[in-house]
Parts: sequence; structure tokens; C-alpha cells
Amino acid sequence: MQSRGNDIDRAVKGTCEWLLKHETYMSWAANHQGLLWIKGKPGAGKSTLLKFALSKQRDMPSATDRDLVLCFFFHGRGDALQRAPLGLFRSLLHQILKQIPGALSDLVDSYQEKCREIGDPSEAWQWHPEELWHFLEASVPRILGARPIWLFVDALDECGEADAVDLAMKFKSLLDSLPSSATQDIHICFSCRHYPIPPDLDGVFEICVEDENGDDVSAYVRQRLSATFVREASSIADLVTSRAAGVFMWARLVLERVLRLERQRASWGKIQDEICSIPPDMDSLYLDHVQRMEDKVASLRLIHWLCFAVRPLSLVEVYWALAVDADCPHKSLKECGSTEDYGTDEDMERRVIALSCGLAESVTSTSQTNIVQFIHQSVKDFFVDKGLLVLDSSSATVNEAIGRAHFLLSRTCIHYVLMEDFCDVKTFSWYELAAQFPFITYAATGWTTHAHESDSLGVSQDDLLQLFRWPSSDLLNQWARVLDRVVTNGLDRQPEKSSLVQVAARYGLTGLLSAILQDTTLLLEEGVEVDSRSLYDETPLLLAAEYGYAGVIALLLDKGAAVDAKDIDGRTPLLRAAWRGHEAVIRLLLANNADVDAEDEEGETAL
Repeated sequence: MQSRGNDIDRAVKGTCEWLLKHETYMSWAANHQGLLWIKGKPGAGKSTLLKFALSKQRDMPSATDRDLVLCFFFHGRGDALQRAPLGLFRSLLHQILKQIPGALSDLVDSYQEKCREIGDPSEAWQWHPEELWHFLEASVPRILGARPIWLFVDALDECGEADAVDLAMKFKSLLDSLPSSATQDIHICFSCRHYPIPPDLDGVFEICVEDENGDDVSAYVRQRLSATFVREASSIADLVTSRAAGVFMWARLVLERVLRLERQRASWGKIQDEICSIPPDMDSLYLDHVQRMEDKVASLRLIHWLCFAVRPLSLVEVYWALAVDADCPHKSLKECGSTEDYGTDEDMERRVIALSCGLAESVTSTSQTNIVQFIHQSVKDFFVDKGLLVLDSSSATVNEAIGRAHFLLSRTCIHYVLMEDFCDVKTFSWYELAAQFPFITYAATGWTTHAHESDSLGVSQDDLLQLFRWPSSDLLNQWARVLDRVVTNGLDRQPEKSSLVQVAARYGLTGLLSAILQDTTLLLEEGVEVDSRSLYDETPLLLAAEYGYAGVIALLLDKGAAVDAKDIDGRTPLLRAAWRGHEAVIRLLLANNADVDAEDEEGETAL
């Protein structure tokens, strides 16, 4: 979860020093209880500045002896925990446990109790974000009794609008709840764009980066130009700096064009004209890059993966994601591509750069894997908000383009998993499978997420009946066997011999379920039952209730599903929904006369 901090560029020598002398920063640092908001435009260098402040605080002599320095870097292009409050809370609590375990004795007690009563956390239960916030909030006064706290949180906006606002208010509320006479300091610093945090957040110190970093942008530009011989370097630096208006990302992309023209020995006049012709705002600059893409069909496929993949993909995963088409006619992976076609990592990196017109790159993760991502969060935001429509002429609205993207990604994953290569997957160990077929883990675990997202945006899922050759269960079982090999979390496994109805209920595929249930005659002929049981003795309604799919539940109840069906532990759909906290599902079940007093094997009820 902390790998994002390593990806952020270190400050160029001589830059960011202004922060330590800034009146607002000094006032915040001197205040006993302060909240500092480093705000700015996308690409203005907020993350680099916060990382600089964090490193300076850690390097202070007091930090090694007394100060508790905590940090988290949100990453909108990272995995689920890197872009969610749950990841923030888990990371901060882990850092506290490593340094002051006694401050979280209540967390340890709760964990041990849950393990005794419910089971393994990877198999039977997961922490709720509000639970962890409670433990974090409660630990602060205990810590402050002995040590000052310095908390740095980067890119708050990358966890989503609602969560960003909620976290900012949580930080403010935490500070307000502490006694004003506190003898120890607590300082919280977060970086975020101007939006969505309310501009009038009371009592918060604020620094606007683009208003302060003109000299830093100039130093960055001059360093880049000094790395190679560039004619008129000083004039170019002045022009780029003035037009960048404090935005490093604009300067970076423009410099790449300047250096390309320099390699072509273009005249100073042509270089100057090029710089002046480039749009000053980032969205227009990104649009200009899109219009330069030569193979827009292939580029769109790459952009789909970079925008909507559940987690960042490695270079070799991206290769196979592009090699297997959404309507792939082939039956084996050999017909789609080969490791020889992949070439080297350098070859694939060049392909990524070419298809994205420089808007994507390969970076080395903490596991030493080369992953592919956009060069900045603002690039992803541009494509999700408007750029997809430029490349996808078949979509009329943004939601239609996003729904279509998830549809295509899910079908690529399904085609990959259903290849003949995986007919006898039980002969492979997990390691052998992952080594020989790098995309198999993502394909097996990711197709349901993409299908659900596509379904929720109104894209028909009827073709899944044909893809899985329903009512035959052979291909569905093939996927279940693959999934059993590649996942370690029991919550994510799908038992073999599950029906398509159960799969639709488990993953919230309302459109697919509707297609199956709409023909009563067909249901009778094929023996499809709305209360069919899986190998784990779960009905579709039990599955949908646990995972919170109200639309699926409404369909099942309309077809006569038993509202009080019990699982192997005696839990009803209402008990499962209550356990998970799905309020909408609870209301729906109660409206359909679910038994509030039904008890499980332990004698517990939904109440």
C-alpha cells in the first residue's frame, strides 16, 4: 500500500525549499494542533512537495527520539486499497502498531475476538472502514500523552469526491475533539486539488502550490534541458516556464516535444511556434495527444485497461490483454499470440508509449514488476470524464462509453479463461499456472467485476448465456476450477458445479439473471430453480443478500425465491445482510416478510 510514495519524483535539488520558509507552513508547524491543506492544480507538484515536507520532518533530530511520523499516499491508478479510506486506516494503524503497540490494545483484542467467534479474517470476515477509524481516533489521545504526532496524507482527491470530503472533515473533527490544553503536538498535513474539499473549511492552514512554485518549475525545466545539448536553452526555459503557470506536468509534456524537435534539428523559430501553439490547460493538451494517436482502435483498447483495470497490470499482462480480443474467435492462446511476439520489456514499453502517445509509462513496483500506468492521475481523469468519447465514436455519452469499456474488458477476460489451454487446469500448481499464463489470475478474478460494472450501466449481458454455452455447465466449471487455483481468499472462490443463476446472484449480474429468469417455460425445461443450492449449501438469494445486490434480490423474490432459506450455519438472507450492514437489502427483505426472529445455529438473530 505504501509503494506510491516511492513512485513520486524526488524534488530537484534546490526546489521545494521555499515551503520551509513559507509563513503559513511555519505557523502550522508552530501550532500545537494544526491542519494544513497543500492544494493546487493537477500536475502542479503537490505530491512532490508533500513528500519533501515528510522527509524533512523525518530528518529532524526529534523525529528519531520522540515524534511519531505517519504517512499515506493515495494512488488513484493503484489497487483498491491504495485508493480507498480503508487502505489509509489499515496503513496508519499498522504503522502505529509497529511503533507503539500499546496504543492499540483495543484493536488487538477486537481482532482476536473476531478470529475466535467468526474465523480467519481472510476467509470469513473483513474490517469495516468505520471500525478502523474508531480505533485510530481512540488511539490519538493515548499517543499524545507521550509523543507528538505528524501525519502526512497525499492526494486526498484520489480516493473519490465523497470520501475525500469525509476524510477532511474527519481530520478536522479529530483535532477539534482534543483538549485545547494538550501538552503535546498533533499536526496533520494533506494534499488535494482545489476540488472537492470545501474552500471554507474552518481553521485550516492553506498553501496554493501553483502560486508559489514558479522558481521550482524553472529549475526543473533547466535541469531537463541541461541533460542534453539544446540550442537557445535559456530562451526555451523562460518560455516554457512562463506558459506552464506552475504546472510541472504541462512543462514535462511540452519539453518532450521540444527535445524531439531538437533531435530533428528544427529551427529556434519552429520550436518557439510549437511551444506557443500548445494549449495552456491540461485537458486541451491531453486532447491534442489523443488526436495524434495513429492507431486509435489499439490505443482505445489500451486506454480501457489503464482506466478501468481492477488493479495495475504488468507489461506482460497488458500484452495478453491486448492480444485476446473481446470477440476473439480463437480457441487457444497460441492462436492469439506468443511470448516470442512479446519480445522484451523494452519492446513492450515502446509499444505502450506509442499507443498512448506518451501519456502512459512503465514503472517498477515494489515487487520489482514493471507495471503500466498513466503518467499522472489527471490523464486518467481526462479519459474517464471526456477522452473516451473522442476515441470511441460508437458511444453517445460518458456512461455509455464506460459501460462499453467494462463490457469489452469482461469479454476479453472470459475468452482468455475459456481457452482450451485451461481445460485440465488441475494439473497445474498455482505457481506453474501464473508463470506460464501471466494474465490468468486477472482474467479469472476480474471478469465478474467488469461484467457487474457494465451491467450496472445498462449494457446487456445476454451474450453470457452463449459464451458459457448455457444451460451446459462445462465452461462455467472450467472457470471455477481456474479460480480455485489462482485465489487464496476463500471469500473469492466459486464452488465447482455452481449454476449460472448462482454466479449472477453472487456477483450482482442483474441483467444476466433477468435473461435467465424471464422465460418460465425455459426454466421448467432446463430445470433451473431459483432456490438451487451450491456445494456450500447457499441459495442465490443468500448470496445476493450477503453481497448487497438489491436488484438481484428483487428479481429472485419476484420469481418465488424462499425469503427465509437457511445456509449451512442456519443463517437466513436477513441475517447475512444484517451481518454485512446492507441497509437497502434489509429493508427489501423486511418488506417481503422476512422473519426478524429467525435464529442461526448459534442462536443469534438479525437484531
